[in-house]
Amino acid sequence: MALLSEIYGDAARNVSHDLRYFQIQETRLTQVAVPVTSSPHHMELNMHLESNARYALMASVKQIGSDHAVTTETSIVNSKPDYTVMVLYDVDKVDESSQNLIKWIIDCYSDVCKLILCCQDDVNILESVKTQCHIIKLDALVTREIMEVLIQISRKEKFDLPMKFAAKIANKSKQNLRKAIMALEACKSHNYPFVEDQPIAIGWEEVLIDLASGILADPSHKRLVLTRAKLQKLLVEFVHPKLILLKLIEQFLKGVEANIKRELYYWHGYYVKFLFIYLIYMLGLVKYVLTKS
Repeated sequence: MALLSEIYGDAARNVSHDLRYFQIQETRLTQVAVPVTSSPHHMELNMHLESNARYALMASVKQIGSDHAVTTETSIVNSKPDYTVMVLYDVDKVDESSQNLIKWIIDCYSDVCKLILCCQDDVNILESVKTQCHIIKLDALVTREIMEVLIQISRKEKFDLPMKFAAKIANKSKQNLRKAIMALEACKSHNYPFVEDQPIAIGWEEVLIDLASGILADPSHKRLVLTRAKLQKLLVEFVHPKLILLKLIEQFLKGVEANIKRELYYWHGYYVKFLFIYLIYMLGLVKYVLTKS
């Protein structure tokens, strides 16, 4: 986002999440729906989580090429960068055919479409793709750097974070800054002020992203059992129900049609209200038991 903002200015931060439809031609003409994150100047796709991402990528790039041809004919001077950026996530986790598609796009559309390929390790990326790219490797942060970020967050959010507890979170996150930040949020929601033996939930965000993706891909009754088991596991690991609801709604909003989003907001508000009523009831019950003990 920093790079895109440097190229396009604040317009690159005007991001929207939409469910877009793309035509594919296999045995017969079929329409597929793919969640897409975009701004007026760029587009983001997860090549691994979205099974139809390759179709969305191919259709989008062809559309960019067509739009560019029309723009070139009608405009004489263009002071802005004359290309669109495609940000592709989890490229190292996709099959060879999808990577060959990426190489074809680089070969044929590099004048109108620039690609940013994101991965954890480039070992599984085809050499023919890597040779076309400028590779930037980012080393994992050390424990001290992660602690500094966590303490900075606590200061901005105006809550106390003991140095020892920050170190505990940093060590458990295994040098993953995002996991450390999400762990801090989960700990703050579960119990504050922090205590030394407080459990630290790591990786809960990834579980919910994967869960939401599965539900959107297959919203059937058989998925309910699997969903319930994963939610119960998160609750046992002390992830606050409010955070679970918030992350699920965030992911659902990215993958549903615009006319359903308002209803999703309504049910999110309804269940959050229900959740707090339940918590108040439980606190009252605990208080009663303690009084009688």
